[in-house]
Parts: sequence; C-alpha cells; structure tokens
Amino acid sequence: MWNPDQLPALLAAACVATASGHAATPYSDLDRYQTPVPFAGDRGWHITHNLGPTGMRAWIDWNFPASFDTSPSREILIRSVEAGSPADGILRPYDIILGVATEPGGDPVPFTSDARLAFARAITMAESTAGNGELKLLCWRDGGTGVVTLRIPVMGEYSDDPPPDCPKTMKIVARAAEAVSGMVPAAGEGGLIGAWNGLFLMAAGEARHLDAVRRTAHHIAASPIGEAGHNTWPWGNVNLFLCEYYLATGDPAVLPKIAEYSRRLVDGQCNPGTWGHRGVEGRIPPGYGSVNSAGVVAFLSLVTARECGVDFDHRALVDSIRFYGGYAGRGGIPYGDHPPTQGSADNGKNGGAAIAFHLLGGERPAQWFARLAASSNLADFEGGHTGNFFNQFWTPLGASIAGDRNYRDFRAAFHHYRDLARRWDGTFITQPQPHGREGCLGFGSYINRGPQWSTAGFGLSLLGGTGELAILGRTRSVFQPGTPAALAPALEHYHGKDFHAAYEAATELAGSDDPEVAELAGQLARAARRNAESIVHTLEAMRADLDEGDLFYVKSRLDSLAPLLDADDPRLAPFHDALRESGDVVESGRLFHDIVGGYTMGGHQGYVFFEPGPMPQDNRRTRSTLNRIADGPESIYREQAVEWLAEMDSDPDATHAVLVDSLDVKSPGATATFQLGDPDGVTGLDFTWTHNSAGPMRVSLNGTTILDFPEALSSGDTTVPLKPSTLELLQRGANELSVRIETGERDAEVSVTLEGWAEN
Repeated sequence: MWNPDQLPALLAAACVATASGHAATPYSDLDRYQTPVPFAGDRGWHITHNLGPTGMRAWIDWNFPASFDTSPSREILIRSVEAGSPADGILRPYDIILGVATEPGGDPVPFTSDARLAFARAITMAESTAGNGELKLLCWRDGGTGVVTLRIPVMGEYSDDPPPDCPKTMKIVARAAEAVSGMVPAAGEGGLIGAWNGLFLMAAGEARHLDAVRRTAHHIAASPIGEAGHNTWPWGNVNLFLCEYYLATGDPAVLPKIAEYSRRLVDGQCNPGTWGHRGVEGRIPPGYGSVNSAGVVAFLSLVTARECGVDFDHRALVDSIRFYGGYAGRGGIPYGDHPPTQGSADNGKNGGAAIAFHLLGGERPAQWFARLAASSNLADFEGGHTGNFFNQFWTPLGASIAGDRNYRDFRAAFHHYRDLARRWDGTFITQPQPHGREGCLGFGSYINRGPQWSTAGFGLSLLGGTGELAILGRTRSVFQPGTPAALAPALEHYHGKDFHAAYEAATELAGSDDPEVAELAGQLARAARRNAESIVHTLEAMRADLDEGDLFYVKSRLDSLAPLLDADDPRLAPFHDALRESGDVVESGRLFHDIVGGYTMGGHQGYVFFEPGPMPQDNRRTRSTLNRIADGPESIYREQAVEWLAEMDSDPDATHAVLVDSLDVKSPGATATFQLGDPDGVTGLDFTWTHNSAGPMRVSLNGTTILDFPEALSSGDTTVPLKPSTLELLQRGANELSVRIETGERDAEVSVTLEGWAEN
C-alpha cells in the first residue's frame, strides 16, 4: 500500500497545479520520526475538523495562527480515528491525506485546491448512488504513499426539492433524530440542549420520539426558572420550545411556564427593545449592553407565546419590532445596540429575525432578513461570534422563507459543508471556523460539548420550510385561540384523549372548502395520529424497561403519558404495580440517570473525538453519586455502579509510566536519561511541556529529532501524543531525551515530561 517512490512525483504535480503562490502543506516534508507541531501553543491544538462520516478528525489549516483560511491547504493530517468507525483499522493518527477521487469509480488525485472543501465534496460524491459508498483517498504514512478505500453508507443524492421531498436529507434527519432521542435523559432534558433537542424531535415528525419530547417538556414545566449566568439565552430558547410544543400538541401542562418565562423576558428587556446576556431591572442594561443573538430568540419566543394566548405585556413586542425591524433595508442585525452590519448571516440573527417577522405577518422586513440569510457565502456561513453554531442553526431557517429559488440555491451551496460536519454515527459536530480568529474560542462552548450540543441545531436547519413548527414555516396552529367553530367537535375528542375519534373527525374536515379549516384539520389529524402511535411506542418501551429492571425509566415514561392516557387506563396497571413499593430503587435510578447519557470527549489534548459514553467521566461528582447508588438497594443501578467504580480504579486497557519526569530546561538546553527493559512493550509516547516564555524548541530522542518548534512558544501546558514511528527509536537499556531552547528577550524556561504507555 505505502510506496515511498510515489511521493516526489505526486507532490510535484500538486505544486504545479498551485503555482499561483500556494505550495503544498509541509506535513509530508517531515522526517518519519518527527511529530508535526503546526501550532506553537496549546490554544491551537484542539482546532481539528470532523471529516464527515469517516470517524476521523484532522488538522487542515497549517497556517494557524497567521491565517484561518484553509484555501492554501493541500494536505489533511489525521489526528484521531474512532473505534468502530469506517476508518478504524485502515488509517491512524498522523497519516496524511494527499488527495481524493473526484469522480465516481475514479482514482484519487492530489489536492489542487482547498483540501478541506475538496474532501467535503468527495464525501458527498461517495455517498451518492453512483459513488456506491466508496471514498478513495491518496494517503501518506512515514514517507510512503498509497491508495486506501473507506466504505461509508450510501445516502443517495440531494435533490433540488427541499425536505420532505429530498430523500437524502430525510435519511440524514432520521439518523440524527434517532441519535438525539437516545441522548435525552430518562427524566427529560432542561436548558438550551433540552430546548433544541425537543424542537428537533418534534420537527422530525416521528411518533416514536414524542415520548422524549414530552419528558423534556414536562421536566422544564416543573423546574424553577434559573436566574444565574447568562439567563436570557435559556429563557428565550426554552420558552420557544415550550411554545412550539404547545402549538404542536395542545398540552395545557406547559402554559403556566410559558406565561412565567414570557413575563420574565418582558421584565428583563432593555430599553431599546433588546436583551443582554442577563435580564435587567427597570429596562436599564449594564455596561455590556445588548446581545442580539440572545435577543432575537427572546423576541421570537414572545411572538410564539402570543400565539399560545398567554398573558404578557405586548409592549415588549412593539419595542422589539421597532428595534430589529429598524435594520430592514439598512443592513444586518449587529452584535448589540450598534449600526447595521454588512454581513449576510451575522451569527444567525438575520435568519431568526426573518422567522419572527414572517410569523408576525411583516413580509417586507421578513424578506429583507430572509434574503440576507439566503445570500450567505461560505465565509459568512462558517463565521460567528465565539463559533458558528448559531449560523448553522438559524441562517438556513431564515433562508427557507426567501423564495423557492433562493432557498434551493442556498441549500445547494452548503450540502458539502453539512456532509463534512456529520459524524459516522449520524450526529453532527460544530466545526472550528477557518475564516476568523474567534473559531478557537468556540472550543469551550461548542466543540468541546460534542454532538449533544449541535446535532439538533443542524437537524433543524435541514428542515426549513416543512411547516412542522412555526420556525419551520407554519403560520397558524389548530391549538391557538380563535380556531374555527367547525373544528370544535374534533378538538373535544382530542382533549378528551380519544385520539382515534379526533383523527376521524379531523380527516373528514381536511377536505373542507374553507382553506383555513382544511389546513387546521390536517394539523389536528396528524397530531391525533402521532399521539395514538406514540402511546403504542411508549408502552412497548416501558415493557422493555420493566423487563430490564429500569424502574426509573418506567416511572418517567409513565409520567409522560399523562396527556395521552388516564391514570386508570388498564394498560398502565402492570407499571403502577411494579412502582408501588419501589421508592428506594426509583431514587437510585434517578441518581443513576443523572450521570448517564450523551457523549463524552475522548483522547488526549489535540486528539479530540467524541463517543457515546456508557461510562461517565471520572470526576468527583460522578464518583460520589456512584458510591451512593452502590450503597443502595439491590438493582441494575447498583450492579452498574459497582462495575463502573471498579473501572475507575483500574485502567484495564493500558498502563503508563513516567519515563522523564518534569525535566527543567533553560537555554541552551538539557538532557535526561531513562532506562527501558523492554522497549517493544511500549505502545505509545506522550510528551508534555510547561513553560512561561520560551523561544524555538527542538526535542530529540536518542539523537533523532522528534519535535521541532520553529517559533516562540506561548505560555501554558500542552501534551502531544507522539507519532507511532517514534517508538522505533526506543532502545533496550539507556535512552536519552534532549531538549534545546533558544533565549528570547527574557530568560526562557521549560519543564518537559515524557510518558510511555503499554497494554496490559
């Protein structure tokens, strides 16, 4: 596979094709034992891109921090490969992708343009029917090149028609919804993630996911409203979810909480008609002022709250209409109380404003903002303050109401970007933005939180125009006040929990000559059918939970059925019986499910990947909770807690030993010697440095350079997993680690550690 003789000709061809000034990236120029270090400090080590459904993450922008633009890139350096993914066992960290096939069945050729975008388009091609799931790559490993083929699922082609008439989009949505539904905790999810997950699962339209939606809605409705932190962000998003939930289901249990959130938002509004990070008193914002990414969603949530018929001061809506509408015809909505911006996306604010004005019937401002969103170029779409998640979420939804042609063109421009952000398990991950410095700031808020943060937002963004929710184009709900009298009998059946009768009555009205009656009757028929189907799915899940002994899940699902079944329904009797005397077990289950679910971040720093955990991360809170469960009653929760505690206390897969411990280095350098009895038993090496202010640094192992930092180091701690080929330098007996640094304007000092890993 790996042929060293191919490399010079291939790279020469790539350089000829880019004679305009961009040469090949330097990864493949390094010695086989030298680990690439394109970023001098720890801040840049997490800037890895997801490589679509391959299971790999990679460095692409080698110009960091001088440039975040990947257009000069001609190589992709693999940083991590997830177990079980299509790339597992075929490629490994520090392999380099030099090119891709550009047509179905063709051989891969070197990159001659932006490697990131070329790889994204290759994924789209490979997933097509003609591509047959074959992703052919030209790869480099330790001086040799070869062609590898990854097998990825065939998803079909994107059509010009938007969802639900685009089969590939709906396959992507179905896989993402399955993953999101599995992320929802047993008792439901709160906050931003709960709101987004609930919105997406409603929008996906599958009855089997409604149990998770109800559990989340009821969890939020029963929870106090948090006052701490940047509270307007959850207030607006959570209120929007509750409003959409009511308008889609008619469940009155959430109306009091909608009213409470709406009043809090009104009371916390700033003078201009905006919102800041926090609610304010007396409409006077603090020095930080308005934050329109939060404010537009708060505004939108009040628009939908009005449709729910809850009572709040509508002056807040008037003020927001004046403020945000004042930018229509002038530019984009800015960060805060500022002049209009020239950007078309603006962190998703224009897209959110388009939806709000569309729901209010203000088509002139709605179309202004919608067409701004639809006109986004790649730099706008990938940009955003602290990261691009909100652009990915709201900009496509705004573009969906900009007219069929505008929306079609917008979708076609970014299919490849979404294919690159979609992971191999069907979830989505926020990508670092290559076009602006703040992409790296998104690590803590967006990238590090993994797929549970971003999958629902990406999924919703694919469903613009379907009309399943108000934010997806539905302008009237059968459950809002003022429903035509003709629908009263069908609604009475629905609220009486007789969903079959409601479906039959609504179906008869769906052919009405009155367009409003026909549309609303269709909505009611779908809601009744989904509720009836959801009852069947939820009861099946509860029987499985009962068989497994997961009584907390049984209780949570039982509570979620309250809007659909009466408590004395005979189908619920076995579950009531099982729960009657199980208080301690259910409490253990509550604690257990508090620490289970979602994704965990895996790997060393820079080796960032995400995997569904059943194993929670080892932290003080988790350990304390597991100890409480382990000391509790006999149950599946106790068995699992005991097993996990044992795993936390021993690593069954690997052990590590410090080979060189905190070697202090001052200019010009220092050397340490360590002993190895069996170098073949070492399966990995980690190099860590801690420094204050140091110039360029070169690290050698037994006389061979393994790391070379040509520029000054930034302050901080960084751990680098070394290339697998570095293990070949280890020798039995004495080994020497040498570190040399240059003196800058101040005295340079570095402390380094070398750790070795071995499988048991």
